[in-house]
Amino acid sequence: MAAALAMITAALAAPMAFQSRSVVSLEAADCERLTMMFGDFAVGRATQHAKVPMSVGTLEVRPPGNGGVQIEKGAGREYSITACIAAGASDKAGAQRLADAVRLTIKGNQVTVENLAQPARSWSVQIVVEVPDGGSVDAETTNGPISISGVSGKFTARAANGPIAVDDVNGQVTARASNGPISVSGTRGDIDAVTMNGPISIVLKGTRWEGKLEARANSGPLQVIMPSDYRSGVEISSRGGSPWDCRAAACRGAGDWTGSSRTLRVGPDPIIVRVSTINGPVSVHDSKR
Repeated sequence: MAAALAMITAALAAPMAFQSRSVVSLEAADCERLTMMFGDFAVGRATQHAKVPMSVGTLEVRPPGNGGVQIEKGAGREYSITACIAAGASDKAGAQRLADAVRLTIKGNQVTVENLAQPARSWSVQIVVEVPDGGSVDAETTNGPISISGVSGKFTARAANGPIAVDDVNGQVTARASNGPISVSGTRGDIDAVTMNGPISIVLKGTRWEGKLEARANSGPLQVIMPSDYRSGVEISSRGGSPWDCRAAACRGAGDWTGSSRTLRVGPDPIIVRVSTINGPVSVHDSKR
């Protein structure tokens, strides 16, 4: 059957009841802000929840197939994990049976999902992880998105055929995407982002970057949007004869366009933000305040 189409539209509601190693079924309303569809099929939904102490170390999150991961700010000394489950079938009752067969599984620091239905078709799970300050999460998806927003800690995101979004993260982020885009926005963080065959979008906010940002696109477009009065050192470069669309105020007379390589430097030394592409077009624009 057709693969599930899953889209994270916003952060989920407040955390739900406690669950440790066993299965707990909760009201689907807790995942209402998450939209999952299966073509013309009826959709069944289920929600499961778990808490894991931060003492386990780095939390490893591995959703199935088309599943995604959303990492957002939490409180206390525990990771709060929510599995938003959806399944599709020709009738509502059948779809609900499929959704109820999916289990959120916690083993030590590992978060996975198990489907007891046979055959397991037309289903998807989006995992939401609420992370207290100082937490550490390693997330990996196959065909689903990863978003990291408003958190403080150490994060690793790897996606094949799915997007990665990093927004306002205070801490360390390592992001790797194959055949999918990476977007970074905010004012801070030690961020290392690399795409293979996918675009990178950088939106710099405020007047300076606190930390260090490095982003590299291999055979993918690069877009940079920043304020005209940005005060941190920024270097934007390309190789392979990449075309440029440079409309920011900083573009005027500031570039080095030697041969097939081009470099634009903005602001004072040292360079804090360094972004580049190989064989991909470059777009540099001023942000609108």
